[in-house]
Amino acid sequence: MRIHFLKKICRVGIDRPRSIKICYHIPMNMNAKQKKKLIYKILILLLVTAAVFLLVKNDYALYDDTIGTIKAVEMKETDSKKGFDGKREYEEKYYEQTLTIKIRNGQYQGEFLTAKHTCTSSGVYDTEYEKGDDVFVEKIAAAEGKNGELTGNVTGTKRDYVVATVAALLFTLFLLVAGREGGMTIVSLLLNVAAFYVVLRLYLDGHNILFLTIPMVVFFTAMLLVFMHGLSRRTWVSLIAVLVTAAVTTLIAAVVLRFSVVDYEFMEYLIQPYDPVDAGYIFLAEILIGALGAIMDVVVTIVMTVDQIMLHNPDTDRRSLWKSCRTVGDDVVGTMLGIMFFANVAASIPFIMLCMRNGFSFLTILRYNSFFELARFLTGSIGIVLAIPVAAFVAVIWYTRKRDGKAVGSC
Repeated sequence: MRIHFLKKICRVGIDRPRSIKICYHIPMNMNAKQKKKLIYKILILLLVTAAVFLLVKNDYALYDDTIGTIKAVEMKETDSKKGFDGKREYEEKYYEQTLTIKIRNGQYQGEFLTAKHTCTSSGVYDTEYEKGDDVFVEKIAAAEGKNGELTGNVTGTKRDYVVATVAALLFTLFLLVAGREGGMTIVSLLLNVAAFYVVLRLYLDGHNILFLTIPMVVFFTAMLLVFMHGLSRRTWVSLIAVLVTAAVTTLIAAVVLRFSVVDYEFMEYLIQPYDPVDAGYIFLAEILIGALGAIMDVVVTIVMTVDQIMLHNPDTDRRSLWKSCRTVGDDVVGTMLGIMFFANVAASIPFIMLCMRNGFSFLTILRYNSFFELARFLTGSIGIVLAIPVAAFVAVIWYTRKRDGKAVGSC
């Protein structure tokens, strides 16, 4: 079944609008061959995901740390304390878990040990373990007077199989749905992760993180655009627009930080004691990387708009192109700002709730604990807004000059 969608991109001339016709082939009623192909894809997806889950779930031998599986859990309440969060009283209960664990690797493989663990009803600073959990165990020793029964301490949960299963599901979907393009996306993602790892290693060796981030951002952008569009004019136009927008956004952030007093004490994961200059470079690197994805999305949308208009309506004037870019920008900027907000603030929501539960005011939390997330959101939003005129300017100038140059040559 063929469905025609009419999308009004721009107005050309004075009397009437022109539209671009986009045709989509949507198979409403699949035939037997298509159904069979779909079933095969689903089976491949399930088989690959299940295989990865089983392999990583049972990769105990690959670890140097001792891993065990909890076979039984006994739990009893040991204490109860009341607190006040500024508005109401609450009760925190404390429990002691007695865990029976079967060791999966190392010199005690196959043996059982007993471990004690304390947890609370809120679970803020601890974890309540359950039967079947794979956990890391240390300080294994034979208990005195218990016929050599082993004891130990549980230090955490083995969760690698969760990450591996989700990654396998994602990559398999990429390949089955997008085909070659999905494979190229996976390759570009792996290359970007490798480049990011190299930058982190160089930073730990004493190099400036901001000066390392700049070439990494150029590599990220070029790699993704080349894998998306190949070595085409859309790639070069998008690359120029993205880099210009990212540079201007980072420059604005650098100027603001230069004339501001920022307390980096609340910045997470800083090595103590920290150097304020180095902390500023780290924050600028965070801003640059955090805004890059949203900027690239907006730029590609604007460039594709101009590309498609010029493909179907080569005689479109610059004013109409500007108007079209502005219309598309108005449509995408709202959703992109929402994405930028939640991408930066979502990780802070549990911490904000915990602080408010303990009597901290919302403004205090924003001022001290969520300042950097809000700063990244605001700076990224500036980048999104700047991306629209920058991408429109670069794309309109590039495409119209190409067209005018060809017209002059043909004359």
